[in-house]
Amino acid sequence: MVFHSWFDLDELDDYPCLSFEQGEHNSFYFSEEILSTRSVKKSIKVSDRAAIVNFMIGLNGYTISSGVFPKFLHGNEIIAVPLNVDEVIRVGTIKHRDVTLTGLGEIYLDALQKIARDL
Repeated sequence: MVFHSWFDLDELDDYPCLSFEQGEHNSFYFSEEILSTRSVKKSIKVSDRAAIVNFMIGLNGYTISSGVFPKFLHGNEIIAVPLNVDEVIRVGTIKHRDVTLTGLGEIYLDALQKIARDL
């Protein structure tokens, strides 16, 4: 595979596409991946993040996600590369207006905001 700053979807055709199985009562509207309805030659459904990471490394597979894969967790074995598509992933948080975040919740939100700024 040629490595450059972005990929066209057809360049991924020969690699297994990994995605999350959302369970028996899943909803298309809550899918974690963009382009989840596109047809692929090879598809593997997993139910947890550890499995998707292991398959990406072991099978040279890919997933379509936000691209946030911290090096401190996976080293240099997983690389996020942008796709040449018009779709955009929006990541956000929802908090009830009458609930105050705990200290740990504030740390988590601060970390998310730092990651978003650094992308």
